[in-house]
This record gives sequence, C-alpha cells and structure tokens, in this order.
Amino acid sequence: MGASVLLLHAFSICLLAKANHAPRCATEAFTKPEVGRGITILSVHARPQHNFTSIAGGPLLPVLDGLDFCQVQIYLTHQTKTDVELNVEGTKDKVLVEIWLPMTADDWNGRFQATGGAAFANGMFGAQLGIAIKNGWAAVSTDGGHNADLSKHTDASWAASEPIEGAGRQSGDVSPHRRLRLNLLHNFASRSSIDQVLVGQEVTRQYFGTKPHHSYWNGCSTGGRQGYAIAQKYPELLDGILANAPANSFVNLLMGELWPQLVMKDRNVLLSNCEFDHFRSQAISECQGPEDVSNGVLEDPSDCNWAPEAMVGCTVECDGSRVMITKEMAGVVRSILEGPAGTLSTSQFPGLPRGTSMVTLANTIISENGSLSLSPFSIAASFLRHIVSKDGNLNIEDLDIDSLNTLWISAQYELGGLLNTDDPDLTRLRDSGTKMLTWHGIDDQMIPYKNTVNYRQKVEAVMGGAYAVDQYYRLFLAPGVKHCGGGMGPIPQDPLDALVQWVEHNEAPEILDASIVDHEEDLVTKEICLWPAKSKYLGIGDPKRASSWTCHGGTERPAAAKIDPEPWLQPQYGEMQQPHHSKQESGGQGLDRSAQILGGLKNRIEGLGLGLRAE
Repeated sequence: MGASVLLLHAFSICLLAKANHAPRCATEAFTKPEVGRGITILSVHARPQHNFTSIAGGPLLPVLDGLDFCQVQIYLTHQTKTDVELNVEGTKDKVLVEIWLPMTADDWNGRFQATGGAAFANGMFGAQLGIAIKNGWAAVSTDGGHNADLSKHTDASWAASEPIEGAGRQSGDVSPHRRLRLNLLHNFASRSSIDQVLVGQEVTRQYFGTKPHHSYWNGCSTGGRQGYAIAQKYPELLDGILANAPANSFVNLLMGELWPQLVMKDRNVLLSNCEFDHFRSQAISECQGPEDVSNGVLEDPSDCNWAPEAMVGCTVECDGSRVMITKEMAGVVRSILEGPAGTLSTSQFPGLPRGTSMVTLANTIISENGSLSLSPFSIAASFLRHIVSKDGNLNIEDLDIDSLNTLWISAQYELGGLLNTDDPDLTRLRDSGTKMLTWHGIDDQMIPYKNTVNYRQKVEAVMGGAYAVDQYYRLFLAPGVKHCGGGMGPIPQDPLDALVQWVEHNEAPEILDASIVDHEEDLVTKEICLWPAKSKYLGIGDPKRASSWTCHGGTERPAAAKIDPEPWLQPQYGEMQQPHHSKQESGGQGLDRSAQILGGLKNRIEGLGLGLRAE
C-alpha cells in the first residue's frame, strides 16, 4: 500500500512538472521582444483560441474550422529609445504583428512560417495563418500599420494623407495637395515583412522555450514580392522562401495593367468581355495540341503564333446579338497581347500571353442601353489615384496613353527604388544558403508569368547562368493555372513541402506534383517541370495522367554533374530532369532516386492504357 502511494505521488509530481513546463498562453507569460531595427513595442496581448474558424483568402486558402492555437497580438511603432529620450517623434505608425502558435509542443512541427499579403494588404492573417496552424507551424502575419481588413485589400487610400487644409488646387495641377505616407509605404515595401520575422521568431522562442529549427516565408502575389524583397535584402533571416506569382517590378506592373483600358480609350474601340473571350477561345483552339483538346490549356503560349487578325470578318454570338469582328477590334486585342512595347516608359510590362483571359485588365461594363464603358482593374486604378497622382478623385477615363506615360515615368522615378523589388543581384541569397522556390501560373490574368521569367533571366545574366542560379533559386510554370491558383490546369499541391525537403534534406525539386478535378469530374495529375523545361506529351496514354508526360528542354548540366540515363530510359525518359547528388552527399538519396525512377517507369507503363502492368 505504501509503495502504491509513493508511485501515485511520483506520478502527480511528474504531471505537475509537465504542467509547469507546458507553454502558457497568457499575456503575462510573454516579455516585449527586443529585436532592434528602431522598433518600440507598444503592447503584447495573448489569449487561447479554441474551435476557431479562419477566413478564406483565395482558391488555395479555404475557410478552416476547429482550430486551436495561442493568439499573440503585438503592436509596435518605429521609434527608437533615443527618439523617446529626446522627445523626437517617430514614424507615428502603429503596426499589428499577430502570431499564431500551436497550443502544445507536441502540436508544433518545430518550424516557423512568416506569411505574405495580397494587393495592398501587408498580411492576410487568418487566411494564411489558419492552414499554417492546421499543419503544425508557428506562423506570423502583419498589417504594416494600415487596415488589415482583406475586403479592402485593393484600396491604396491609406498611402496618401488627407488633403492639406487651406491648400487649393493650382490651375492645371492634377494633385489636390496630398502627401504620401512614406513611412507606411516603407512598411509595405519590405520593413514590416522583415519586422514580423524577427518578432515572430522571438515570440515563438519565448512560448516553446526553444528557437524554431527552420524558418520559412510563404506568400503569393504581394506576398511573393515581399518574399523576393527578403531574398534580395535579408535572406539570412530565413532558411527557405516560397514566393509565388510575385508582383515584382511593382510600379511597372501596376501602371502596365492600365494599358488595355487606355488602348481601347485612345482608339475609341471598346470590346465587351464576351468578345474578348471569343478571341481567347480562338487562340486556344488554334494553338493547343491534340492532348489539350479536352481541357483548353495551352502548355506553352510562347509557341503560339496565332494572329487576332485571323478573326476579322468572323461573326460571334454575344449577349443575344451577332457581332462581326472588325480589324479595329483585332488591333486592340493585338496591342493588349503585345503590351506597350517600344514606348518610352513601358518596356517592363510584357503584355498578356495568348490564351490568357483578358477581361480582368480589359474589363468593360455594358449599360442598360447596350453601350460599353471602361472598368479599370481596381488595384492598378487605386495605385494611380492615391499613390501616383495623389488624387483620389482622378477619373482614369480622362487620361490618354501620353499622360499615362508621363505618370508612369514619374512613378518609376519617385517610387521604383522603394517598391519594385526587382534587383537581379542575389549574391546575399546565394551566400546565405537560403533557398527560394517560385511557381507561377501561365494563365495568370493579373501578373503575366513572363514578368517572373524576365526577372529570372536577368538573375541568370548577373549570377553566373541557369545552373548556378538553380542551386538556390528555382522557378516552375504551371500551364492553365490562374493567379495564385484556380483555372483549368493542374495546381501545385504542396510546394511548401517541396521547399522544406530542399532546405532540410538537400532534395532539390525537379518537378512539383500538381492536380485538379476537371469539368468532367476526373482527377487530372501533372508534374510541373523545373523551368526552363517544358512538359511534353509522350504521344500515347491518358493525357489526364502525369505518367503520360515527361519534362524536356531543361537547364544544361555541367559535364561533371551529368549522369548517363540507363538504357531502358531511352529515348523519352532520358529527357527527364533529375537531381545529381552523389550518394554520399544525399545520405542515401541515390537509392531513393532509383526507386523514384523505377516507380515513375511503372506508372508510365500502366498509364499507356494498353492493359500492361509492371510489378
């Protein structure tokens, strides 16, 4: 009996010890993070959340419920202690940094994830943090000091001050005398992205009593641009950066997105969305391969030489009426596809690829009487009104291409260095050992995929070529996929895990597994190839199966790094890109890679649809 009592007492002590060392989600359990960078912490508040429901944030960020986590909210401002002592005002910003932490150490995967924003929102909060918590990450988001409501993410009015009292508009002056809030634009450009990493890592350390063993970035669009900003400036803060469909060359991108509207306005030729869609459908019909007939996806729009003028004289059905395509309409479409090439300020916007929807940037509205009016892309329009012209009442229909060019040059001069995030010198990224992975949908209707390809090519030009750059920065293009997801093409399923495997196990990704359920409710699978390789149909087998495709035309490897493919992989299978790690370097990856090749061959044999099976 005495032994039982002692055993029970020891068990109670053990439970008490565990309870005392368990993370405690309470405000008093945290101290103000000391991270430097002129940051003054204003407040820290922590509370547990149970059975929480997150918000949606796009095609790949659905609503999630049943979440349990510790929510830590920190408000900070950029004012140094010296500023306080000297009674010098800081930036007057008030920035929210919010960290979501798994409730217990057992729920935590040991990693930290900093998340990006969308359009003019610095962060997406629950939309990104929910899926991170579900998968065991400690994660952080920030509002950069302005409204965190995602419903207002296309509104840039926060970047301009209220009109200066008593200051009138001068004759011919397009500005009602507003000033830019450069402190908030600085936060948006990169400062708050970096701050949230440092604050989030420290809060995670305080909560779990140990630092994350690896830290990552995860973002798309604006979040992709923020990831590139970190890659160019402070890559050593992270181990891996997932930066998808990045809004790089930000000024050129947003000004270029107004080009389709002003082309129609200058030529006094407006097309309905229906008419634009007929041009798009014809481009796909003319350029798709036989394997694409069922899904309407162009594998490589750069190989499509379809001319919009081929539709002149054709009649299409739109809104209950038959419309004949004119050469003027075809000319507008050509200008939209080619972009503003050759004009003074606009060589940085590549235009839209053939087969991509034009109606996001070239949107028009049909009135009750059937007349058409322009409807500029809201993000670009808000940028022009509030940040470039500083006139929230600017009517974009009052502009023409010449005035757009003037504003474009001014914006590039005033804001390009702050916002563009397109420096091709990635020396710091290379030397830090940090890896960056990007995927971009070829059907991106907001940010043309060639914007990212152009940047990657510039990087190669200054950083030693494609093979050298592949060691730390890899790009994948997803045919048929729209902006940050959606569309008709297979979508990369877990690129973050591919990045983790690269960072933590030296398994550099050659493909990204992708899938989608198509309009026939069939599962379509694909392997997205490492750029510049392209996916090639083998000629037989089900085009909806990844096993019927292979990658070809990739980066040429140095002779010392080449591995001759086994004879049974010739001729098509030898074209697959494969990582070239020695067995010693990969820690047994040679055997794993052999199994992967054999497994891929098995899938391909069975995917031929000839009744063959490989055991």
